[in-house]
Amino acid sequence: MAVTNPNGANQFLLDPRQKLFWEKYSNPKSETFGNITQSGLSVGYTEGYSDEIGQSDWFREKLWKLNSVFSSERKMKELLELDLNNGGDKVDVGIARIQADLVKFLASTLGKEEGYSSRTEHTGANGADLPTPILTIAKE
Repeated sequence: MAVTNPNGANQFLLDPRQKLFWEKYSNPKSETFGNITQSGLSVGYTEGYSDEIGQSDWFREKLWKLNSVFSSERKMKELLELDLNNGGDKVDVGIARIQADLVKFLASTLGKEEGYSSRTEHTGANGADLPTPILTIAKE
C-alpha cells in the first residue's frame, strides 16, 4: 500500500509538498503553471489527491489571499488615477482615504510574499540572520 502522507501532515503540521505545489502552480515559468493536477503530481501527491487539491481548504485559502492581493493592486491603481482636480465625477475623499487604508493593510499583510511589506528587517527570511555585507576597502 502506498504511503499517501509520508510527512505526517495534520491540522498542526503542514505538508512541505504544499509549498512546493504552490510554487509550481503559481509560477508562470513552471511547466505546471496553473495546472492543479500536474502540479500536485510533480511534488509527489497521488493522482486522486492531485485531482482534488482545488477543493482543499489550504489551497482555497492561498488562492483567496492571492486574489486579495491582486484586488488590492487594482484598487491602488484606480485610486492613483483618480482625477481630483479636473471636474470629473465627484470623489468622496473620505471614502477614498478609507479605501486606500484598506488597500495598504491588505497588501502589507497578505502580500508579503509578493513584496508588499512595511516591516523593518531585523532578521532574514524565517528568522535567519541578515546577510553580512561584503565590503571592499581600497588600499591607499
